[in-house]
Amino acid sequence: MTQPDSSRRVPAATSRVAHRLDKQLLSYASAAAAAGVSLLAVSQVAEAKIVYTAANVTMPTNAFTNLDMNNDGIPDFNFYFYAYGPRKPLGYHEEYIEMDPLKTGNAIWGVPDSKVGECAAALPRGVKVGAGAAFQAQQLPVWGSNGTAYSGPYTVCGFAGKVHGAFLGLRFVINGQTHYGWAHLTVSRRNAVLSGYAYETVPNQPIHTGQTSGPVSDVRSDITFPLPSQRATLGLLAQGSRGLSIWRRPDEQGQVV
Repeated sequence: MTQPDSSRRVPAATSRVAHRLDKQLLSYASAAAAAGVSLLAVSQVAEAKIVYTAANVTMPTNAFTNLDMNNDGIPDFNFYFYAYGPRKPLGYHEEYIEMDPLKTGNAIWGVPDSKVGECAAALPRGVKVGAGAAFQAQQLPVWGSNGTAYSGPYTVCGFAGKVHGAFLGLRFVINGQTHYGWAHLTVSRRNAVLSGYAYETVPNQPIHTGQTSGPVSDVRSDITFPLPSQRATLGLLAQGSRGLSIWRRPDEQGQVV
């Protein structure tokens, strides 16, 4: 009688072990793939850089002042500071500052104003500038004042009365891609000073007003960094979602003092 060929049989226990190994390998591969995607995203955030330019530019009256956000020699916005009448209010006087986006896609965060319709927003420090803000792709008044020796001055727009200045929220385009930034401006009668500006180098990445280093702490919260006390190893990744739970991101946010 011909004996069965046992070499062709796979014992049940061996089959179960092989099946478990296959499942573990599949779980490992899935975790590793997910980690690979996360690491790529982390790399993008790690490459994020906020470029801050300190400035102390007093705007001349009845002239343009350019604002080149990324310092490539091509202005992205400009200001015009108009002034009429004597410095001392012996008669009628009028001053105003307007800001103009100079390229298609550039825009200024605007707010409604009961007197002039729309003004550039005078933002406090720490406001997130990004997609969804009320950007206006048009010239906007920043500040205005007028009066006589006997009345006024009457001021318009949010920068009026900001003794320590305020921030402008800005959107502008570099090589066809959208970037966000801010500029700090202090205004009083016959005196306007641009004290600094910054932008985020990663396209579409928000920035906080006053922020001079990155990344933005509350943006891309799905991207995480390893805690200093733990290491992200392949062994941990092999644990699947439990192993991936070690990834967290520290809060890093530099701001203008």
